[in-house]
Amino acid sequence: MSDTSAPPGSILSERVETTRVARTLVNRTARRAFSSLAALVAAAAALTAATGPAHARSIDTGARYVALGASYAAGPGLTPVLDEGCLRSSSNYPGQLADALGLSLVDVTCSGATTANILDKPQRLPGGPAMPPQIGAVTADTELVTITIGGNDLGMIGGMIARSCGPGLVGGIPVVPSLATQVCASVLGDSGEPTAADFDRVRQSIAEVVRTVRSKAPNATVLLVENIPVLDHDGTVCAKVPLSQPDAASARRTYDGLIAETRAAARETGVATVAIPNADDHNACAATPWTYGFNSPLDSDAPDVGLVATIASSYHPNAAGMSAVADQLVHTIGK
Repeated sequence: MSDTSAPPGSILSERVETTRVARTLVNRTARRAFSSLAALVAAAAALTAATGPAHARSIDTGARYVALGASYAAGPGLTPVLDEGCLRSSSNYPGQLADALGLSLVDVTCSGATTANILDKPQRLPGGPAMPPQIGAVTADTELVTITIGGNDLGMIGGMIARSCGPGLVGGIPVVPSLATQVCASVLGDSGEPTAADFDRVRQSIAEVVRTVRSKAPNATVLLVENIPVLDHDGTVCAKVPLSQPDAASARRTYDGLIAETRAAARETGVATVAIPNADDHNACAATPWTYGFNSPLDSDAPDVGLVATIASSYHPNAAGMSAVADQLVHTIGK
């Protein structure tokens, strides 16, 4: 067998060495290109995941589910009533969601609650006991927490009821509506339109609620559930919404501000918000409303839940609205 190796220093030896070096460079370049391509694919996948439709992880049947929040979650005006002091109904969205997914529900939502009533301040009910801070219901084994809060920090619904109270109850009697409105405002509170500082505080407070929930239940899925609107984008009024046009426009600005700050708090804390599609098309003046208008005990179509509870249910989700929220949550959780 003959020796085919080239003598050192020969032309053939130089060609062989040149070929070897070229192959090494090509292989290195190919590896770098492949690594760069892999990095780009990974980055694209991450971007797609970050910007695609958000879905909460699936929750196992029987999991502990804690519902926190105020009247938009509690369900004033809906029957059956579970807690008269908190105006909480078993047909609210937490109840419907728990039934749909087979969850073990702990519902501490309470009409009139503020972010402070979730975090550390007992909520004193009219003529009743003080409710402990809602956060106490969140335990380490909690797997799902929904939160609907912030409207009462801004006086949103209470202000709308106060400004509707006179026209809604005694609108046909000259002069009396303005006096009735003053009385309602003194009882329900009406601090006027929130300031930029008020909105900033509610954002911080909602974010603090989320952080506190996560500290107590680090493995839980936490969802900020948005209020559905009473008024359309233009603040349109009708017989069921006896607000002046300026008051209606102010109420819609307050609602928009609450939604913006809720979403900002979600971004800060890394949780998802749940908005209800097409809710603006089902405002209180629409043909198929998802919220009540002003509920006067004198109205034949008002909820039959007692004088105070009937008025308090004004401008809150009706049965169809609560079902729309529950359906969207089932879709969001993806089960």
